[in-house]
Parts: sequence; C-alpha cells; structure tokens
Amino acid sequence: MSLGSAIRAVLGRELSHRVGHYYRAFFVDLAKVAQALSGAIPPDARVLDVGGGDGEPLNYLLRLRSDIFVTTIDPAPEVGIWVDPQFAARVQRLPRTTLEDFLASALPRPDVLLLSDVVHHIPVSARRPFFESVGSLLVSQPGLRIVVKDVEPGFARARLGYWADRYVTGDRAVSPIGRADLTAIVQEAIGPLRREETELFAVDAPNYAVAFYR
Repeated sequence: MSLGSAIRAVLGRELSHRVGHYYRAFFVDLAKVAQALSGAIPPDARVLDVGGGDGEPLNYLLRLRSDIFVTTIDPAPEVGIWVDPQFAARVQRLPRTTLEDFLASALPRPDVLLLSDVVHHIPVSARRPFFESVGSLLVSQPGLRIVVKDVEPGFARARLGYWADRYVTGDRAVSPIGRADLTAIVQEAIGPLRREETELFAVDAPNYAVAFYR
C-alpha cells in the first residue's frame, strides 16, 4: 500500500477529500486548468477522460461547460468518486477500464480525448504504443481533439510533484514529460498533427495544456 493510500484509509473518504483538495492545490490551480481546457474543447463535445482518477478536476470543467458530456475511465476499481452529484447526469464512470477496453467496446466515440496528468504516469517504453492506440481512434474519428494536461520538468514545483508521485502516490515508474517531448512522441506515433498550446503554462507554470488535431 502506498503512503497516499494509507493516509486515505486512516482519514476516511470525506476527510481525505478535503485534505486532498488542499494538497493538490499546492501543485496546480484547478480553476486555471479548467479555463484552459474549456477553450480547447469544442461546443457540445463528448469527452473521454482517460485515467480520470478521483474526478475532482472535472468539477471545475463541468461548472464552466454545461454543454459537454464526459465519460471518465480508469483501470482502478473506482473512478470519479469526487465528482459533484450535481454533475452526475453528465458523467459516465467506467472503472476497471483502459483505453484499449474502451476502444474494443461499442460505446459512442468521443469528440475529445482528455489526458489530464496521465502521460507522466505511463512508462516511457509504453508511451508510443499508447499513442498508437490513440491514433487508431483518430482514424475512426478524424475530427478528434487530443487534449493533454501535464507538467513541464525543470521547475521546483515539478520536482516536488515528481517526488510526491513517486513516494506519496507510490508510482515508482513516474517520468516527467515536457511539451517538446510530448509533441515528438505524439507525432512519431500518430503522424503530423496540428498543435495548439493553451494559456495554462503562462498562468500556472509548470502546468501546461496542449491540443493536437488534424
């Protein structure tokens, strides 16, 4: 059991939610993230949130965008447990579900693929195969927008986030990925795509958000 899991077990769900909110706020301003992501998501979009985790960031996005519907997936036994009940009708939760599982299903295809603080948790050797799977979705959905939120290495807050992921979250394979490396792996795995950077890095560095599309 990771240190983070042990702390959550001791605190219980409600208190761990409150503590987790303030802990996360040290590393990222979720309101600024939501504002940046909102500008990268087209109207009335169906969003697939891959590796959705507890779902707390979705509350900020859904508050801004009453027109979108989100399917949040995660290989973990639970996903989206902290999504506010007021948004329940606009969020489909699929625990124990990977991107490959979703692609093999008959579920409606998304307009936006959202990867929020996910790529740095994918082992380096698995990143190209992962984005090749994303590329297969792009074949069937040529209008798909791939929106990635992650953390630029080289900043003190990024280094602290790395150690937190490694020793609090318990992910010993975590590996930071900057915007240049992200763009390179996406282009290698999928092919030439347009790249659009949001304002997030300017307002909440080292956090960044970029969109890729045809």
